[in-house]
Amino acid sequence: MLLLDPYYRTLQGFEVLIEKEWLSFGHQFQARHCHGTQDITTDYSPIFMQFLDCVWQITQHYPYSFQFNKYLLTFISQHLYSCLYGTFLYDSERLRRDNEVKQKTQSLWSHVNSFRTEFLNPLYKERQGCILPMISMRTMRLWRENWMAFHPFYRFQDPLFERLMELVHLREKIQGNCDELRVRHQTTVKIAVSS
Repeated sequence: MLLLDPYYRTLQGFEVLIEKEWLSFGHQFQARHCHGTQDITTDYSPIFMQFLDCVWQITQHYPYSFQFNKYLLTFISQHLYSCLYGTFLYDSERLRRDNEVKQKTQSLWSHVNSFRTEFLNPLYKERQGCILPMISMRTMRLWRENWMAFHPFYRFQDPLFERLMELVHLREKIQGNCDELRVRHQTTVKIAVSS
């Protein structure tokens, strides 16, 4: 669906995709990722992590086609295992409902939507139609921000992205100043006309 429908390449659409195809469909997060147990069972299989890695690979092939950035994918993968949010706890909707996950924990999506600008791709341009993944082994890359995040000798730095985010925040600040000046100008014009 991610490749076929541009809606699922937006931040909201990606949230819907994970909720619908993984959480509601009944992917066994607890069994597959060994939540709440110290024993790795035969059911251990990080399929969802493989999905996130595939999405990351496609975002590298089509960097302008996704409204969300790589930090969203890294954030999801880190909190899949941290269990800080209740979104990926238990193996089914019924177990999440029976254990009152929504009442006892915060959703990962509430955090993402509260800090939305951190997860948006400033280079995004909506692309209609489907996108085709590049399947050559030469195009595959290591998702360093995820797989090497806790390596003692690796420190991820992305100065280009940091500068881009600074420019996005600067643009928002300038837009706010322009809006404020526009309101002041309209007020001044109204006062001049009435007197």
